[in-house]
Amino acid sequence: MEIHRTLAEMALELEQDGDVPTMLDRVTHYARLVLNADDAGILLLHSRSKVETPAATTERVDRAHQLQVDFDEGPCLDAITGQATYLTNDAKNDQRWPQWGPAAADLGINSAVGVRLASRGRGYGSLNVYADRHDAFTKTDAEVAEMLAAHATAAFAAAERLEGVVTALETRTTIAQAQGILMQKFDIDADAAFQFLKRISQHENRRLFSVAEAIIVQREANGRPSGA
Repeated sequence: MEIHRTLAEMALELEQDGDVPTMLDRVTHYARLVLNADDAGILLLHSRSKVETPAATTERVDRAHQLQVDFDEGPCLDAITGQATYLTNDAKNDQRWPQWGPAAADLGINSAVGVRLASRGRGYGSLNVYADRHDAFTKTDAEVAEMLAAHATAAFAAAERLEGVVTALETRTTIAQAQGILMQKFDIDADAAFQFLKRISQHENRRLFSVAEAIIVQREANGRPSGA
């Protein structure tokens, strides 16, 4: 019951957070707290050889992530491309990761849980929880980590949706501004100005936004005082 109450509190706090980095920091904080771990972090995968750690409880997490890239193996990396969740309670002697395990143990990491961050149509990376002691995590802990990962995935998905909305609004504003310039220059209405933009776009095989942006830039250049 205590875990469910803590997760509920985290969900409320996440809802109040205004940006993705803060949300991810909060998820890693709660992951360490709820699983009684020593460290936690988020790994974002750009390619199998390039990862990013946008949130971590200590710098050691980033080193543990980078070691997985260097050796091309590890529970956090495999959680992205293999099964959704990996758990080890003896990293040094885990034969699944013969190079990363001993290197992680050298960092003081003996137990780890890696959980995939992914929506139905998009993969992001993994949530990873580390402990110094052996036998730190149970199957139930891994299931809790999966619930935490769901919250982190929701943060990424919300950010993508917001970015899409912002881009659409910026595109609409730019096209409207270009229409205004054409309306004033040629004494035409908004519909005729939009059709003019479309014809240029089709003729030059360029996106409507690019055509509109070029018209605005040209107008600003023509309006700038000579020598400016």
